[in-house]
Amino acid sequence: MASYFMDLHYSYDDKYYVSGSFRRDGSSVFGTDNRWGNFWSLGGKWRISGEDFLRDNPVVTNAILRTSYGTVGNQDIESYAARGYYSATDISYNSSPGMYLYNLANPDLSWETSRKFDLGFDLSFIDRIHWTLDFYNETTSNALYQVPISMTTGVSTMYRNIASIRNRGIEIAVNAALVQTKGLKWNLYANLTWNQNRILKLATDNAVESTCSIIEKGYPYHEFYLKEYAGVDHETGKPLWYLNPTGDETTSDYNAAAKRHAGSSDPKVMGGFGTSVNWKNFDLNVDFKYRLGAKVLDTSAKHTGFGMSLGTPLEDVALNSWTESNKDAKYPQYIGGDPNNASQMSSRFLYCGYFLRIGNITLGYTMPARWTRKALIQKLRVYLSLDNVYTFTAHDFVGYDPETYDDGIIAYQIPANRTFIGGIQLTF
Repeated sequence: MASYFMDLHYSYDDKYYVSGSFRRDGSSVFGTDNRWGNFWSLGGKWRISGEDFLRDNPVVTNAILRTSYGTVGNQDIESYAARGYYSATDISYNSSPGMYLYNLANPDLSWETSRKFDLGFDLSFIDRIHWTLDFYNETTSNALYQVPISMTTGVSTMYRNIASIRNRGIEIAVNAALVQTKGLKWNLYANLTWNQNRILKLATDNAVESTCSIIEKGYPYHEFYLKEYAGVDHETGKPLWYLNPTGDETTSDYNAAAKRHAGSSDPKVMGGFGTSVNWKNFDLNVDFKYRLGAKVLDTSAKHTGFGMSLGTPLEDVALNSWTESNKDAKYPQYIGGDPNNASQMSSRFLYCGYFLRIGNITLGYTMPARWTRKALIQKLRVYLSLDNVYTFTAHDFVGYDPETYDDGIIAYQIPANRTFIGGIQLTF
């Protein structure tokens, strides 16, 4: 990686601000003719509260309008993704050394480029309530993706520039000092991000389909594409799936069922909120995190409680599977070896990824200064802190934690650590 850049800033009368930047980056991960990319940005800000009509206003104490537009490049892929090469690691044939094709060359591989526009407004009232509102629109062109290809080539995937993607949304944040007295201070904060992700264009007319996802024009980048589970046949106990890409016709033949768009792992809304309270020498902080609108897929379900030959079933599965005496059961008939493919990949294991997490609770006590100064200590604070306190999840979620990778896959999860910390802070 080699880079050249410049950065310029100008302000006038502490009210008007302009900035600009330019950089030229070169990366060896791309094809020979596409290694260099030019990226730039422009920004401006107007401090409205510095104008005569708002100066010294006791209610609106700060007001700023700002905007920016710029480009940025992404080269976060494997180091030799554009080159064709062989590997001789751990390969032998008839006890003789050998090698195999590891990566196909793609001399046209180039920078992924994002162009982002942002319009924001900052507003403060009585120096105690601070609002921030941002609208953004980001378009990514030449998106990099490891595309599955025919194994007759000798490899199963290769990196290509495949799509144009748009992310558009709103970010809102508020920070308020609700109470400010000598003995009590109470602050509250909250933030929210709403984002819409869409594929605008593909390099070809064909969608890029994987085992459980698809990249297709008009849909989110992280879109699940699965056989849709339709419940249990209450007469036979067999699992059902929808037969066609649309419609209500069902089948108990897993292989005959068609795949359907099943939703996205991208949250519609996410954010956090929290509060801090200082009363006399005590302080308390509580932080929350939330996410709405996402879906997650458990690709390890048949190994972790739902399978019929690959592990002990969950208690819920064992007690609520179909039998002759329980035809309205929640789950299909439990048969060793799973001849009906009940635990195969489908939307049966696609769950709501909503959650509300109590992320941290910290309680502290600061010893009175008149006590600590006698020991030449400026400040002594004792505190207890608890991280990952509790997570509230959607009613249909099965697992330990719905917060996972961007692609929404959860597999072989272990419980997240709940950490308890006690400490003493000393300032001399």
